[in-house]
Parts: sequence; structure tokens; C-alpha cells
Amino acid sequence: MGIVIRQSIVNAAITYFGIGLGFVLTIFLYPHILDPDQYGLTRVLISAALISSQFAHLGFHNLILRYFPFFKKAYPEGHGLLFWAFIIPFSGFLVFALLFFLLDDLFISVYSERSPLFADFYLWVLPLTLFVLYFEVLNNYLRSLRDAVSGSFVNEVFQRVLVIALLLLYLFGLMSFSQFIGLFVLSYGLQPVFLTIQIARQGGLDLKPRFDILRKKLLKGMASYSLFSLLGGLTTVMVWNVDVLMLGAMTDLESTAVYAIAFYIGSVIAVPQRSVEKIAGPLISEFIKSKKWDEVAILYKKTSLNQLIPGIFIFGLIWINLELLFQFLPDIYSSGRWVVFIIGLAKLIEVGTGANGIILLNSSHYRVSFYSNVLLVLLTIAANYLLIPTYGIEGAAMASAFAIFVYNSVKSIYILLNIGIQPLTGAAMTALAIGFFLIFILDATGPWIGDSVWFRAIAQSVLFTLFFAAPVLLFRLSEDLNNLVAKFFRTFM
Repeated sequence: MGIVIRQSIVNAAITYFGIGLGFVLTIFLYPHILDPDQYGLTRVLISAALISSQFAHLGFHNLILRYFPFFKKAYPEGHGLLFWAFIIPFSGFLVFALLFFLLDDLFISVYSERSPLFADFYLWVLPLTLFVLYFEVLNNYLRSLRDAVSGSFVNEVFQRVLVIALLLLYLFGLMSFSQFIGLFVLSYGLQPVFLTIQIARQGGLDLKPRFDILRKKLLKGMASYSLFSLLGGLTTVMVWNVDVLMLGAMTDLESTAVYAIAFYIGSVIAVPQRSVEKIAGPLISEFIKSKKWDEVAILYKKTSLNQLIPGIFIFGLIWINLELLFQFLPDIYSSGRWVVFIIGLAKLIEVGTGANGIILLNSSHYRVSFYSNVLLVLLTIAANYLLIPTYGIEGAAMASAFAIFVYNSVKSIYILLNIGIQPLTGAAMTALAIGFFLIFILDATGPWIGDSVWFRAIAQSVLFTLFFAAPVLLFRLSEDLNNLVAKFFRTFM
């Protein structure tokens, strides 16, 4: 776990800086520069591209993480896996592009009535899909090279700086909205370029294929894994993005914008998950390959605990400061309050169940991820279809929360029954109990603290931080967290 913690510090720093930039974008720029329907359009474009890219890369991005150790062991000096990482996903993209043009009339008919702006710009989904596709593939290749920082930087920081610049240019009238959308999409094309350069700098730009390694048994295993990875990944991303697409089709882009901002605020809770699991993934893959299940069990529990403690802490700070946060936004966005709460709870469930998806995808049980995902997508689409007309954006949030709960419950129960390991510990439950107790007390006593929103937010934040951190550190709920705090004080104090 030491390498996970050390590298996750850098990742966390980049990620949290990116969160800061994302906060500036989401709270201060997007809602004040773009109209709600214009901002909603950017969210629908990205969601459509994320779903489409999962189909187009043919499951190869996950295959890289699973089979890179094998290729490297067989040919340490040059195995040519990167060649296939370029060729195979591009073949999938060509198939997707053909289907895209065949079904373009359907896209227009679904969105033209309630979200006509998307019908005007839907063609931008195609290049955006290509850019997202190669970012995911090349980022996983870099992760296999033990570089989890470059992908985080280009996605969390570099991309957001570019969008901030584009928004400012649009604000000052230096481009039209059509030009903004074009450059917004093209900015994502710089991500795979950046990662390719980084791979070359690390000496990993090996584009000469080794056909002798591709034996029939290996190819059969890779094809089977890619198929299930493709379908599993597609269903997973659909769960995360189908709510935005269905809101755009069943309500309007303004509601989609409100939901997207509220969802973003609630999703900040999952930041620890993103920084820890980026490093834990390759380690779990190696441990499973070496059949070191005791090490996998330790990582499973630690990824859960070390994500859940900061997760409940962030959830508490968000809920305490939500009234203040909405004062920075146009009035229309305050209607997303309960979306934040529902998505926040769902994210806590997700981070609390640890690296269950990584374990399944890298084990012989990877097919289970696919089967559970298919069921999950059907439930998610049905839930959104039933709840959005009645409850609007809260309905979409409830559908997402339901999907997250079912998805992680099925995977965790299967791992427990078939592998014999589970993520939760007494320390994790204690942290949850402390966090929710403090949130309840501070929320109930908030009006007594003062009438000023600023004073109340600051006072409650300080109280929550002190009374949450003290027992967590005093009772040493997480040895890794205590070691990090001790190291911080030795270094800077």
C-alpha cells in the first residue's frame, strides 16, 4: 500500500487542484457566461461522447491493464502492445462512425422538440468521441507504465485551463457560441497528443508489433476479455451518463444544466476514489496474476477505508456549506439542492465498497461485471424513464443512486461469496457513524449559530472538521491516514 499512498499524494494534489479549477468553471464561469441551455448542451455532448467511446474502443483500454504485465514479461525490450492500442480502437471508431451517420435522423427526432440546440450541434459528438477514446486508451497504457500522474494532469488541470480560456474569449465577444463549441470539442484532442508525447518521453513509444506473441490461446483469451470489457464498460458508462441524455430528451437542456451542476457538487465526494484507485489498479492486477489473494484482500479493505473517511468528511462540508454555495449561482440552480444530497449518499456507497470493479475485471470472474452491468443498465433506464416525468431532476438523481447501490451491492456480494473477501471494516463503520452524527447535529443547530450565512458556514465547517478529525486520528481508524498526518507535521512543522 506504500506505493499507492505515495503516488496518490501527487495524484490527489493534481486532482484537488483540478477540483479547484472545476469549481471555478462550474460555479463562477459556466452558469454566469453560458445560458442554462448552452451549458446543458456541453454536458449532453460529453455524456454522448463518453458512452460512444466505450463502444468504439472495443474493450481495449481495460485489456491494456490486464495484459500489459504478460506482454512486458514475454518481451521486456519491446512487445508492441501500443501498436494494437492505436489500431484496434480506431477500427471500432470507424464502425461507430458508420452507425452514427445511419442513425442521425433518430438523434434529431429525439432531441429536436425539447432540446433543439443539441439537434443543431450533435455532429460534434463524432470527433469528441475519437478524442475521448484515445485519451482513455493511452491513459491506461501510461498507468501500466506506472505513470498515473500524466493522465490526471491533462484531464483534471490542462483541459480545464483550456476551457476557462475559451469561456473568457466567449465572454468578451471574441468568438460566437458556434465557434466556442467547436474549439471546446477540439480542445479534447490535445489530451491524447499530450499522452503520446509523455509515452515517448518514457521510452514506451513502441509501435512495432510482435506477431509471434499472438498465439491462438492468447488471442482467444484477449478477444473474450475485450468483449466482456467492452460490454461491461459500455454499461457502466451508460449508467453514469444516461441520466443526462434522458433529461435532455425528456425535459430540456436547462433542467439538464441544473442537474449537471448539482451532480458535479455531489460527485466531489468521489475524488479520493479517483486518486487512490488509479494507483491501486495495476497493483491489484499484478497481485491477482500472482495469486496473492491476501494482498488483494488488504488492498480491498484499505481502498474502501481510505476513500470512505475523506468521502464522509467532504460530504459533510458540502452539505454544511450548500446554502452559501448556491449564493454564487444564478437562482435557477438552487433547485438542485436535493440532487446534491442524493448523489452524495450514492457516492459514499460507491467509495465505501472499495475496488470491487477492479478486482472483478482483473480476475477470472470478469464476466460477472458484464452480467451485473447489463441488469444495471436496464434498471437505470427504467428508473429514469419512470422517475424523471414525475420528479424531474430529483427523479434522475434517485435513479442514479438506485443504480449505484444495486451495482456495487451485486459486485461486493459476489466477491464475498466467490473469493471470500469484503471491503468493510469496523473502522469504516465508525467513521460513517461519527460523520453522519455530526452532520445531523450541525444541520439541526445551524439556525441557532447566527443569521449570517457566511458566519454560519465558517463556524459549522470549523466545528465539523475538529470534531470529525479528532476521533478519527485519536482512535487511529486508518493507519495510513495517521502516517500521512504524522509525515506532514514532520516535514512542514
